[in-house]
Amino acid sequence: MIYDRLCRFSERVTIRSDQPQRDKELRRAVKFLASMMTLTVKGVKAAADLVAILLFLSVTTLLYTLGLSLFIVLPLSVMASTISLYIIQTYPISLMNSYKLGLSEEADLVFEQFILVFQSGGTIFDAIEMVAHSEHPYLSSAFSQMIVRINDGTPPETCLMDFAKDQPSDDLRRYFMAILSSLEKKTDLIETLSGESFEADLALRQKNLELESRLLIVAALVTYVPIMFTLAASLAGFSTSLSILLMIPLFVIMNALLKSRFSRQFSAYFDRPRDETLVPPSQKDIITEYDEFLNLLILLGERLSTGDTLEVALPNVRDDLETQAQRLVDIAIKAVYIQETSMIEAMRLASQATLGQRVSQMFNMIALMCETSATDAGIRISKIATRLVKRSAVAKERDSIIAAQRMKVYLLTLTSAAVLGMLASLAPFMYIGALLTQGPTWTLGSITILDIIPLLVTLGVTTLSTGYQNTQMVNGGRPVLIGIVSALLFWVSFALSSTMMGLS
Repeated sequence: MIYDRLCRFSERVTIRSDQPQRDKELRRAVKFLASMMTLTVKGVKAAADLVAILLFLSVTTLLYTLGLSLFIVLPLSVMASTISLYIIQTYPISLMNSYKLGLSEEADLVFEQFILVFQSGGTIFDAIEMVAHSEHPYLSSAFSQMIVRINDGTPPETCLMDFAKDQPSDDLRRYFMAILSSLEKKTDLIETLSGESFEADLALRQKNLELESRLLIVAALVTYVPIMFTLAASLAGFSTSLSILLMIPLFVIMNALLKSRFSRQFSAYFDRPRDETLVPPSQKDIITEYDEFLNLLILLGERLSTGDTLEVALPNVRDDLETQAQRLVDIAIKAVYIQETSMIEAMRLASQATLGQRVSQMFNMIALMCETSATDAGIRISKIATRLVKRSAVAKERDSIIAAQRMKVYLLTLTSAAVLGMLASLAPFMYIGALLTQGPTWTLGSITILDIIPLLVTLGVTTLSTGYQNTQMVNGGRPVLIGIVSALLFWVSFALSSTMMGLS
């Protein structure tokens, strides 16, 4: 990973004191990301210092070469280096926090797996091994490394305690502490816990409440920043300078970064496709599959809790399922009764045919749970299904909120395109140097559109990109069309306004 290499390189080439670091959150993030990156607190801070210094020198040199005054160059360079220092230094914390909701959503499933193993007479190592083989997004890889530590001689309880201290989910930490406490004191504390991930449900509702304001903030930034830039460039007299073309990639990248961050934190998608190398399925198909799978969980829970095995339960519930769930169940049934494979292998084959990652992971987990105890697994699966139905309804609220705000984003994008067109036509006449000295230095017809073509190209491409990326951000249809309409609206607005201003 580029960030990992940057930190290791910076730690070697920069001189930084080994004084104790007081940033507890950064130390925690570095430990949490140990399974993904080889980071140290010193390396992260050294990388932040190095990037800030290099960016300060680069921006200062570039802007001074373009002829800007040091009075303007130095504040811009300091601002750019300060922002880069903050971004590089807080990236591990942001990455750790991005896993928080996912860990909270998996916490109750992992807790159920531990209970199931203990009820069946298993040890804490057996439970850790089950989680490691359950294909949880982050936890399985972390638990696999935990097994390596255990094989090297570290007690399982110590590994679990260390992991609980170094991860951001309060629910997961609470469950692991309760598990370790019950093992130490030989109590039934595990059974007294509800097994519900309150943090995940709360986080989902909080995101839904924040969604509207965050969505409009992102859309406003990518539309208002070009407007402010146009005013600044016009007042400074740079509307005819070719250097303005350098702003095109900056505006496009800014839009892409904001859209990407929004999509990660407030995704318009219900679930990620299981196999992203192929043409991804639509979110409508993934939601349909997930809803049908929840019905399968409910029916399986009833069958397994009454004494059926998974091999018997699947054929019995098959006719009560919808088409998508039947397709997956048929794969498992065929593998068991025709190909004579094991139930774990059959469920693995079914998981490989799913559309979404959540359903794929749950198929594998069901097989592991039933291998330990089918009856106990049935009780646990019924409880899990009930919670997932509630959480599914909360998660799908995001789509409803985004759909309600989609028209606002379209309106903001289109109106900003029209405003940019009008501002572009005023650009040649807004040079503050001329206005403060001998007055306007133009006469009707003396300025042509060719004089400000760099500004027009910059704003035209920016408007096209903004329309396209804003549409993708709100999961709207025909993003290319919206981008083209935005660019055309910019040109129409400019043409009408420039005619009135006397541009030829």
